[in-house]
Amino acid sequence: MINSVRVTILFSFKGKNYNPSSVIDLDRYLESNKTLPEFYQIVARDNNIDRYSYEFEVMEMGAFQFSEATGLAEKFCSTDKFDVEGFQRAWETRSVEKKLSKIAHQQLSIDDLDRHQDLKEALLQSYLLGLARKQ
Repeated sequence: MINSVRVTILFSFKGKNYNPSSVIDLDRYLESNKTLPEFYQIVARDNNIDRYSYEFEVMEMGAFQFSEATGLAEKFCSTDKFDVEGFQRAWETRSVEKKLSKIAHQQLSIDDLDRHQDLKEALLQSYLLGLARKQ
């Protein structure tokens, strides 16, 4: 399932109210950059708001609204807040678990790694050890 969220920014500029929004595919950014960009930049780009304009500066002071979250993002989304750090940690954990499940299937013919918690934990600890050695 795709992890996405609609981000709307509410602001007033030159006496007019604006509410530009974008549906952001969170997976797309995390898979390529390992981090999410500022939501202002995405909303501005998708709504043809020049990042070097006064309108953009005013938009940066606007209020966020979040809606239509899908996938894992649902757990980290409320109308006025999206827990970016919490989502990124959970997304990375899920990404690692998918990789470990693939290894368990290929090497041990295990179709559901969640049914083998001891093995899952051992694979996870091995993965973390490998990360620590790289640093």
